[in-house]
Amino acid sequence: MASRARTPEGADLDVVPIMSLIMHLIPMLLLSVRFTYLAQLPSGRVVPSVPAPSGDALAEQEAKVVSVRITAQGFTVGGLGGDHQIPCTAALCAPDTYDYASLTAAMVEAKRQHPTETRVVVAPGRDTPYEVVIAVMGATRSRGKGAFKEVLFPNALLADDGVAP
Repeated sequence: MASRARTPEGADLDVVPIMSLIMHLIPMLLLSVRFTYLAQLPSGRVVPSVPAPSGDALAEQEAKVVSVRITAQGFTVGGLGGDHQIPCTAALCAPDTYDYASLTAAMVEAKRQHPTETRVVVAPGRDTPYEVVIAVMGATRSRGKGAFKEVLFPNALLADDGVAP
């Protein structure tokens, strides 16, 4: 009978607790480094006081912001020298009854008035479906296809509509 060579058996190391400790320790150390960076305030700088802008200056600044507010009645487009209303194509607004073609036409006019602007503020209502928000972002981004594609407002910023529930 052939004898098998016995290999010396060593003690198995249980490294699971050590690995668990390391896996929990690394994110905590990274977080503490980030909070330490945020907690440091520059002591040598003095913030200059600037007077608050007047109501006319705020209204002028708001007129320059291209925005689309999505409501239950349709779209309200800002930045065209006032608010421009685009109602839904049906009496009751649903994701497929919003007038995206008219919204794109309004964005073309807004681009004509603000040629260097690349941002549009999209403010959906609280009950606005997700697919409507995505369709609005697509309608404000560009017009046309292929070689005839015209970029309008490629940077969409989401904002709260400001209406309390």
